Amino acid sequence: MLRTVSLIGMAAQAEGRLLKAQAAATGVKIGMYAAAGVMGLAAFVMLHILIWEVSLLYVRPVWAAVIVLAFDVVLAGVFLMLASRNPERRQEIEARAVRDVALTGAMQSAVRGFTTQAAPLMALGGIAVAALLPKLRGGRRA
Repeated sequence: MLRTVSLIGMAAQAEGRLLKAQAAATGVKIGMYAAAGVMGLAAFVMLHILIWEVSLLYVRPVWAAVIVLAFDVVLAGVFLMLASRNPERRQEIEARAVRDVALTGAMQSAVRGFTTQAAPLMALGGIAVAALLPKLRGGRRA
């Protein structure tokens, strides 16, 4: 018994260290993604400036703005189409199936446990009601 408790404690400590290491790695990864996002935004702004300047070589400023606007609308449409075709991944489907099976099994187990534990109490309750019912009605027992 003491060995089991000790092993469970060791497992809990190892799990804690694992979670701390994963949290630190995730923090570093989030920082790198944030830096990449800032640099990507800066590159996107520079792309707008480049399109604007090249357009000014050929058209008036109003039409240069229309060209940049058209570029943004087309790019937004491409991203919208890519986002809307996001199919469910196999892992998500499997996870939902496992969850549903586990919840169904837990519910059946709980109902089974309740009925097996409650059955003797229900029988005793039925016997008590059958014994007390004539007295509660005020009649005599036959």
